[in-house]
Amino acid sequence: MASNDKLKIMLSFMREVNDGNMPQAADYEITNGELWDIIDACQDEGYIKGARFAHGGMGNPIVMCFTDGIKLTVKGLEYLHENSALMKTYKGLKEIREWLPW
Repeated sequence: MASNDKLKIMLSFMREVNDGNMPQAADYEITNGELWDIIDACQDEGYIKGARFAHGGMGNPIVMCFTDGIKLTVKGLEYLHENSALMKTYKGLKEIREWLPW
């Protein structure tokens, strides 16, 4: 997956969380692992809080992500605002395939 696509999915994910939805990997036609990496990156950057991860041992990949309780931080809300021009073209998960170029 191209990094531009990852950034769009990250932005979409944060928008959906802000709207009270919890998107799944299937919504983006990606694997759970790819979505979990994106959620992990969002949390590492301070855009969201509340995600919990189980790893297959120290330094191993994520094997499970618990998304209950994920919330946007002020920094995440600012990120959505800074990308509001791109978000104007986003119409929600139902039309995600048109928004993502694959």
